[in-house]
Amino acid sequence: MSVFFLYPIFLFGLIAASLPLLIHLLNRRKLNRIRFPAVRFILMSQKRISRSYRLRHWILLALRTMAVVLLALLLANPIFQTGAGLFAGGGPVSLVILLDNSLSMTWSGDGIGFKQAKEAARLLITSLGDSDRAAIIPTSISGKEPIRLKLEKDVLLKELDQIEIAEGTADYSTALGKAYEILGEPAGQKEIRLISDLGLTGWDNFSMSSLKQVDPAIPVKAIRVGRKQKPLNVAVKEIRPAGQGIGVDLPLHLEAVVANFSDQEIKDLLVQLSIDGQNKDQKLTSVPPRGDATVTLQTRLSQAGSHAGQLTIKKDGLAGNASLHFGVHAQDQLRVLVVDGDPQTSLVQSETFFLTRALNPAGESDSSQYLPTVIIPEGLSGAALDAYQVIVLCNVATLPDAFVAKLQNYLRGGGGLLIFGGDRLQADHYNAKLAQILQTPIREKKQGLEASGEKIGKLELTHPALQSLSDNLLQESIKSARVWGYSRVSASGKSVLMSLANGDPLLIEHKVGSGRVMFITTTADRDWSDLPVKTAYLPMIHSLTNYLAGGKRGLLDGGISVGDVKELSLPPGYVGKTIRITKPNKQPAQVVMSAAQDRASGSFEDNDISGIYQLALTGGNQESGTPRLYAVNPPFLESRLEEISERELQAKLSPVRADVVPIETLRQGGTRRDLALPLLGLLLATLLLEGWFAQRI
Repeated sequence: MSVFFLYPIFLFGLIAASLPLLIHLLNRRKLNRIRFPAVRFILMSQKRISRSYRLRHWILLALRTMAVVLLALLLANPIFQTGAGLFAGGGPVSLVILLDNSLSMTWSGDGIGFKQAKEAARLLITSLGDSDRAAIIPTSISGKEPIRLKLEKDVLLKELDQIEIAEGTADYSTALGKAYEILGEPAGQKEIRLISDLGLTGWDNFSMSSLKQVDPAIPVKAIRVGRKQKPLNVAVKEIRPAGQGIGVDLPLHLEAVVANFSDQEIKDLLVQLSIDGQNKDQKLTSVPPRGDATVTLQTRLSQAGSHAGQLTIKKDGLAGNASLHFGVHAQDQLRVLVVDGDPQTSLVQSETFFLTRALNPAGESDSSQYLPTVIIPEGLSGAALDAYQVIVLCNVATLPDAFVAKLQNYLRGGGGLLIFGGDRLQADHYNAKLAQILQTPIREKKQGLEASGEKIGKLELTHPALQSLSDNLLQESIKSARVWGYSRVSASGKSVLMSLANGDPLLIEHKVGSGRVMFITTTADRDWSDLPVKTAYLPMIHSLTNYLAGGKRGLLDGGISVGDVKELSLPPGYVGKTIRITKPNKQPAQVVMSAAQDRASGSFEDNDISGIYQLALTGGNQESGTPRLYAVNPPFLESRLEEISERELQAKLSPVRADVVPIETLRQGGTRRDLALPLLGLLLATLLLEGWFAQRI
């Protein structure tokens, strides 16, 4: 039940109601009173008579004031309405229906919230009069759609049927801004009806200041679609890797995080993992109220390349996004960039001979899990570091400034760096250029005779990089090695993973961003130690390489949210080429790649539905580590079914007046009465009564 005015500007006329009182006050006579005892009894009689006259004057003043008030109200044309419906009467109506088609509407209204919302919109349209106009605006729009007010009900109903659920969050700023834009035309009565579950997520970032135009005279009436009972509100929050990398035939550990938005614990929730449409693992878990639960799932990937993954939660009565798409890219080989700081004409005498043979004993590209690429220091400036998971510097004297800058970014992104010492390595240069990377100053070189070499005294076998050496035979092998040349460093504590019998560090580790850095103070060949010819050398190099690859080995893509822009980065051979993207609904799209530094870059904006987006990559000298798909998921907070309160909504929409009514009120209908005629009759009666009183007085 409400009262509104067709022409509220005339309400300013109520100020004129004070005029009769002002005139009365200005016309009051100021008399000089002189007391005269002879007429005292006459004055007492006059007081009794004047009381009656004073009352009549006050009544006359009230009638004149009421006449002015009634005239102002009559000009403003008040309308009395019950219910939320629109019915004939009160002049032509220009109505805008904001229909919430965000994803949360699928879980509102006991699971049929969007259906109820469309029925409510249909009822509003059919209730319009012949001279009324209306427009329907879904809350998930770009703002560029050609929307206008229409008289034809059949056209409006057809538009209503074509609106479907979107997988993103309601954009109230764009929708409401469009409503005020099309209501800018002159009209007898303008109204906005919002049919929504009033999910809090859509209002989080809303502000009236973001709208280009606002008309406070146009109220907003929100018709709430709600559930009778609070559901078990739960959703998949994220997925993340739990192991050291993603490779072919290696254990793949994934952590699934499930969030509970409801106030009660959810028990026996089934969490399933599927890869390429096949179930791989599942577990039961319990999620505390208003909390998260982490579930570890495990599988293996038998083939290299990109795979489509999906996490699914199952339990009766759940409301919220029950699945999460993700992409996982497995590599069959680790790409290692090896820099030979002391190249020789004889391969056996080369600084990197033993290292490359440990990584790839047969020397064939498909015969090992590791694919080393050997270059000399002069090729560092032009090297594309992102193409490799680990970089190994073997007795490299100095490093170009351009390479140092790229190396820092490479490490922050999760890359691995292994540095071997040697007679060419210039400590002053490394301390100056790589101070933030090494974090430990390199001191003087210590060299002696092979016969007087130091043995290895300490192995930190609990560290992930050295756990593969826990076998007794391998420990005996590595401890039998002798080191007669090395660079001394100032390191201690947990950063020292291997040390000599005299206490000097042999292997140290530091972290830079998401990446890892290791420094072996002796050489990679036999110049300073006999470690390369020991049995433990090969498994040690493998273990260090696997550990350093860390987050750069393979790729887990947790996906972007619906509506976000996907940034594509491909090898430089794709510059100027057109990449074809196939959306989950099989619709094709294209992206033109442009040059960006040493990569091909592009962006794709039309990520409007959730699922797996496939990339068609042909030619372009593609890298083996280039993903061929990416995932898009509904916004996580869209699963949160918490509603905005009426008071909060009114504060958000201020200075526009906002009311909230349940959808049941709309179904009950209502009536609308134009109060102009009753006000006119009351005004005439007031004027007649005022004239009669004035004559009597």
